[in-house]
Amino acid sequence: MINKKIFIYTGIGLFITAGIAATRPQEKPEWKNLKVLPKNTNQDLMEEIMHQYTGQLGVTCSYCHPDTKPDVFPRRVDFATDENPEKVIARNMMVMTEKINKKYFNYKNTYDFTSFRNAVVTCKTCHRGLKKPSNLRLFN
Repeated sequence: MINKKIFIYTGIGLFITAGIAATRPQEKPEWKNLKVLPKNTNQDLMEEIMHQYTGQLGVTCSYCHPDTKPDVFPRRVDFATDENPEKVIARNMMVMTEKINKKYFNYKNTYDFTSFRNAVVTCKTCHRGLKKPSNLRLFN
């Protein structure tokens, strides 16, 4: 009876130890090639910002971020490269909207969840879910 308990407790202990050893501590992401967004932006905020951009422009990540080179395995989106001109345009647009918000609406982007959501002028202001803003006049 005692040997059985020791065997069970030892098994549970080994299972817990293996589980702890298999987990890695949460690493702070090391962003490469950030030129507009702060380098200390956390993973959740970065994902929220990028999801807002894709929704407001009606695109996917690959619109600005190309796939890795064919010799890189596994193939995935290369977020760091600037080879896609759309990414450079997007950066310029980010700076432009920030300047407009600051100058005309006294908006200060502190790059947190609340601040980013409260911008008055965003990509959607002109794009309205389109890759390229429409030339159609909304008002006479």
